[in-house]
Amino acid sequence: MDWNNPDAFPGESEDEYNIRKRSESESATGLMFVVVNIFILILKVAAIFGLFFYAGFLLSQKLWGDETDKVKLLGFSLLFTYLIFSIIYFLKGTIIGLRARKRMLWLLPWTICVLLCCIAPAFIIKSLVANLFSSTERESIWCILLSWGAFVFFSLYIYGLYRFKTPTAPKILSWSYGLGLKISH
Repeated sequence: MDWNNPDAFPGESEDEYNIRKRSESESATGLMFVVVNIFILILKVAAIFGLFFYAGFLLSQKLWGDETDKVKLLGFSLLFTYLIFSIIYFLKGTIIGLRARKRMLWLLPWTICVLLCCIAPAFIIKSLVANLFSSTERESIWCILLSWGAFVFFSLYIYGLYRFKTPTAPKILSWSYGLGLKISH
């Protein structure tokens, strides 16, 4: 056994040992990046769609009551979430149609979409960042700067995802987008 490399395999040369350790290190680093990217993806999905899923959950809970079974509650939560997104993409179709006709009325549905899809989730992120600080530190300049910085960054990020001024929609919501486009023409 080599005392400099106590985890070396019997009969393994130092070059073989270095190659094996380098590949193990690269594998571990790659795995860490995959885990971090999955975690970030989950946070993005939760931050972007979580508000609308929660609204769908509250609607279904209000409709069916607290005593309903979990499967029915989940199903109706997903249905109401889909309907909320249908309304959003209907408004997006309206925005695109009104802009194409050069009507200034497009600003009204655009404002509604930005408030619902960008500003509301960004306020949730702002409050989450502010809650990372203790209650005595929330008035500090760092807390204020970080929370409002997260608000601005996240609202711009979400706005970039929805692209309210470009004529695109997911296939599952294209019917709603097309209806808004048709009505606005």
